[in-house]
Amino acid sequence: LFQPNTNLYGVHPFYLNMEDDNNAHGVFLLNSNAMQIDFQPQPSITYRTMGGVLDFYVFTGPTPNAVVQQYTELIGRPFMPPYWSLGFHLCRWGYNNSATMKTVIKRMRDSKIPYDVQWNDIDSMEKKLDWTYDHNLFADLPEIVKDLHAHGQHYIMIVDGAISSQQPKGTYPPYDNGLVDGVFIIDPEDGKPLVGQVWPGDTVFPDFFHPKAFSYWYKVAADFHKLIPYDGIWADMNEPSNFVAGSEDGCLYNNLNYPPFNSPAILGSKLYEKTICPSAAHNISSHYNLHNLYGYSHTKISDM
Repeated sequence: LFQPNTNLYGVHPFYLNMEDDNNAHGVFLLNSNAMQIDFQPQPSITYRTMGGVLDFYVFTGPTPNAVVQQYTELIGRPFMPPYWSLGFHLCRWGYNNSATMKTVIKRMRDSKIPYDVQWNDIDSMEKKLDWTYDHNLFADLPEIVKDLHAHGQHYIMIVDGAISSQQPKGTYPPYDNGLVDGVFIIDPEDGKPLVGQVWPGDTVFPDFFHPKAFSYWYKVAADFHKLIPYDGIWADMNEPSNFVAGSEDGCLYNNLNYPPFNSPAILGSKLYEKTICPSAAHNISSHYNLHNLYGYSHTKISDM
């Protein structure tokens, strides 16, 4: 279990406050760096951010609805999802094989339980590799997806935010193409892609801010869609999550990885606990500045 009262995921530092006179206001800090926000002593609020610009926006309301309207006018309105995605979904890890998956689908139909979307977790992948499916245990997955479509249903598969780096050269295009395009996050110590550990073992992390990232991601997505005509992807593990602290070689001792101020609320008291080194280099900046935007960048580039 994770430690209590600790932070792990990215943040969007916005609050909405109701005053005693029933008027409302909101405050948003447009800052993607690590931060600590304290609400004591009341009625104060204290921001301690470890970088970036103190870019505050105040929304005067005066109603809660007006505050939210003003807030989304600044950051953008919510994404309008396809109609089918608002229906019932069925998802779990542990189908183990396509026979079990088909049994579940049939049982739902026989029980006349309507649902719009079937999902798969990493157990459908070949060796837990992104953009693959197990040709032994899930050999008929293409036919299952076609059957779902024939019944007016849809299919969503999982895609993690890390790419295996230990497959034989020339056998795994998501890695081979990424090397050619230079789209992986770099370890500044040696100028090579930073290597971490996720489900398939040794992994590298796409830099979704890279100018070639969209064409790279679009190609692997389109190529796999020819095999499995999926309707959406489950963008997962994109904190980015890492099973080792920082990288397989640890993190350099510098002010990015070991900043002068370190919030006690940070998991493990390290900025790189369960993620990659803050000093890791993206095309536009360091991971220190972009960590809280990584999941957003993964999602945004996947909206094809």
